[in-house]
Amino acid sequence: MDVKSRNYLLMNRQALEKDIKTSYIMDHMISDEVLTLQEEERVKQQNTQKERAAMLINIILTKDNNSYRSFYNALLHEGYRDLAALLQDGIPAISSGNGKSSMDGMTSYVKTVLCEGGVPQRPVVFVTRPKLVDAIKQKLCCLGSDPGWVTVYGMAGCGKTVLTAEALRDHQLLEDYFPGGVHWISVGKQDKAGLLIKLQNLCSRLEHDSTLSQRPPLNIEEAKDRLRLLMLRKYPRSLLILDDIWDSWVLKAFDNQCQVLITSRDRSVTDAVAGNKYEVHVESGLAHEKGLEILSLFVNMKISELPEQANCLVRECKGSPLVISLIGALLRDFPSRWEYYLKQLQNKQFKRIRKSSSYDYEALDEAMSISVEQLNDNYKDYYKDLSVLPKDVKVPTKVLCILWDMETEEVEDILQEFVNKSLLFCDRNGKSFHYYLHDLQLDFLTEKNRNQLQELHKNIVNQYKKYYKLNTPVPSQEDCMYWYNFLAYHMAGANMQKELRDLMFSLDWIKAKTELVGPAHLIHEYVEYSSILDQKV
Repeated sequence: MDVKSRNYLLMNRQALEKDIKTSYIMDHMISDEVLTLQEEERVKQQNTQKERAAMLINIILTKDNNSYRSFYNALLHEGYRDLAALLQDGIPAISSGNGKSSMDGMTSYVKTVLCEGGVPQRPVVFVTRPKLVDAIKQKLCCLGSDPGWVTVYGMAGCGKTVLTAEALRDHQLLEDYFPGGVHWISVGKQDKAGLLIKLQNLCSRLEHDSTLSQRPPLNIEEAKDRLRLLMLRKYPRSLLILDDIWDSWVLKAFDNQCQVLITSRDRSVTDAVAGNKYEVHVESGLAHEKGLEILSLFVNMKISELPEQANCLVRECKGSPLVISLIGALLRDFPSRWEYYLKQLQNKQFKRIRKSSSYDYEALDEAMSISVEQLNDNYKDYYKDLSVLPKDVKVPTKVLCILWDMETEEVEDILQEFVNKSLLFCDRNGKSFHYYLHDLQLDFLTEKNRNQLQELHKNIVNQYKKYYKLNTPVPSQEDCMYWYNFLAYHMAGANMQKELRDLMFSLDWIKAKTELVGPAHLIHEYVEYSSILDQKV
């Protein structure tokens, strides 16, 4: 390791030892192949968090420059931005040659840019689709230095998000065309209040190193103006990625003469905005060979070694990457059940969610049902509880700790089981994990548990009241924004009309929520629940 890098570790080791949780940091370093499992075990054998952190730093000090870079990137991924900033000036220069990291050919520069921009990591099982990735890169290059839009469109579950993130893992592309960085925001289906929250969060993220703390913009027009100035003054020649756009009116808030890539199911979504426009169509299904490749990676076998049922399974999954991944995750745990899962799909024993939907609901419903049925009985109820989560929302671990009355580690163990089964997705770009369901998975759960939704909503409200008693969440708590945005939604879903009226007419609640997110969302809720709020008591 360079002397300068070593000195930065030594100078800041006290701050590092005080704050970091080593388990998640080590996961990144092991995946980067700069830390061994034996070294991980040495760290785990220490008694306290501080001692484990000290042991990890001692091990890093014995290693090379790649270890320093991997440690720095791991800090960014896990939300330790302040600590990463302490080490930033000590990052060793990339040596001559290709400057590749040991994991997948990405340079340290690319890893840092994508990590800071919130770009999703690769799925655990990933197969290349080079023609589509190259097509996205080509369209991004077509933007040149001019403002414009690149639309990556196709059916839900076809891989738009994964392909877009993969296209950005290119040193030359980022350095030559987007030296100002990339900024990823998951949008989803939004009303105006929801869009304002997304814009507020984006502005806050872009202002994170500003010396002046500004209040959040109070309406969409103000947010649009602030975003325009931020992109013009602080992040020129950067790329904004808007993932999962449903409505063209949403794009108008981002129509700021900058360069934007969007993913959407609607090819015409950019009709309402001005500027150069380019398109990449992602086919609705994987090629048969790619489907076999995904299965082979899940079960750790060569394609030529797969049983004869594999071809039929891929056909029954209708080429959906999401469905093939669900079945692959099951086969990883039960490698002798090829015939069983094939028969389940062929017999179509599971209730379809919506026969007329444009989604591939038949295959998804079948695979989802099989996946849920394979959960341990005590996990099935926990998964059912997720039926009342809002769509397109990443839920912090703390919310589920309150719901289930458990410690963080216990909750993360349960949720990891769902993630391993491809039943849930995890975002690790923060100090704590955030979890979310694919919208098809959430539709499946709400349909399956339709008669129990009111009780499930009631349970989450009661657990909130039990935890906070007469108090309200404060901004320093990671679950704060969830409750201010969705507690009323859960009360309405539980038909707890008195509690909803008490909440919405509480001066403390109104004051706290307005200060946090502005009045727009509050006004939206008054309109949304007016039939309840207007009732005479």
